[in-house]
Amino acid sequence: MIPSSKRPVRVLILTASMGEGHNTAARNIQQALQAEAGSSVEVLVVDPYTRTNPVVNRCIQKGYAAAINNYPRLWKMVFAMLSQPKVIEGMAPLLLQLTNAVHSLVREFQPDLIASTYPVFGYIMQRIRRVDPAVAMPFYMVITDSTMINQTWYRYPCDGAIVADEPTAEVLRNDGVAEDKIHVLGFPVGLQFDEFIPAPPPHDGNWRLLFFPGGPLHRAFETLNHLSTIQKASVTVITGRRQDAHAALSRAGLPKRGHLIGWTDKMPDLMGSHHIFIGKAGGATVQEAIAAQIPFVVNHIVPGQEEGNIALIQQTAIGALASNSPADILHIVKGAMANEAALWRTWRKNLVQIQKPSASRAIASFLLKRADSCGSTKSLEGRPPA
Repeated sequence: MIPSSKRPVRVLILTASMGEGHNTAARNIQQALQAEAGSSVEVLVVDPYTRTNPVVNRCIQKGYAAAINNYPRLWKMVFAMLSQPKVIEGMAPLLLQLTNAVHSLVREFQPDLIASTYPVFGYIMQRIRRVDPAVAMPFYMVITDSTMINQTWYRYPCDGAIVADEPTAEVLRNDGVAEDKIHVLGFPVGLQFDEFIPAPPPHDGNWRLLFFPGGPLHRAFETLNHLSTIQKASVTVITGRRQDAHAALSRAGLPKRGHLIGWTDKMPDLMGSHHIFIGKAGGATVQEAIAAQIPFVVNHIVPGQEEGNIALIQQTAIGALASNSPADILHIVKGAMANEAALWRTWRKNLVQIQKPSASRAIASFLLKRADSCGSTKSLEGRPPA
């Protein structure tokens, strides 16, 4: 049900380009809102970091990418630190420019509701509301991680948290978040998953593997050389924005059987035409794999938020962790293929049971129904924020 108004309902979605998952979630919600309400809704998706200092923002993004790929232990320390009380508050001077940018954006766009797919905006909105009581429209956090959640997602005031699954909801409950603030609606995957047809079992014995390199580049070389020993398997390699990886693999003639692709917006199609996904457990990637019903083999651990996604894969038995070595990846992939693909078929069956392919539409409907309600500034924890 769409709120009555002389103008279209306005929804502002805040995101950040720290990994692709936050942006992917934001764009998918935008598409679902437009599909559900058409011209009756006006949606603005913004990365406010780009409104502050684009040069510094690009440096931060490159630093984040370097940390998760080459210095995962360092990133784990940073992730744990950011989850502690008072740490974000201590960064207030550094976040002043970002706070002003979001405040200006809200005053310009005049949204009926704000949603965020990045955790720091909970703190930013708290600061804005303290100085501008007129910013009282509903504000929701769309949590893009699973199972292991940084407390920054829910420590600050908002009207509710939208989570992907029940294990994630349980984490929030155990940390004191009120039940009526938790909404288990699924992860906002693309609308193309609504009526998605996954790759059929490889009856001809020819397996198609989808490989997203993570971690040091030499690991990608070793992994592809190991996988090339499987005679009836081809590998499609997606390097994304890692141009150095694409160039190096191209010079080396890898993969030996398959294709090498750089950045692409066709991941759902690729997942739907392959049998096993091998990559790091990013929030959006794992959820898209679930929607596409493609078993997931984790080849690289990013400590912190992605450890929760790995736990989800293991707890639901939809894939396996194989980060010890490229030889371990080969062992698990061959094991999935063995005995008429018995393990692979079990993974596929479990994927069907947990998928929520229409989650974006559910989230869109939820937000539209609340777009004309009065904003609540109570903390998710049911007590004043720290």
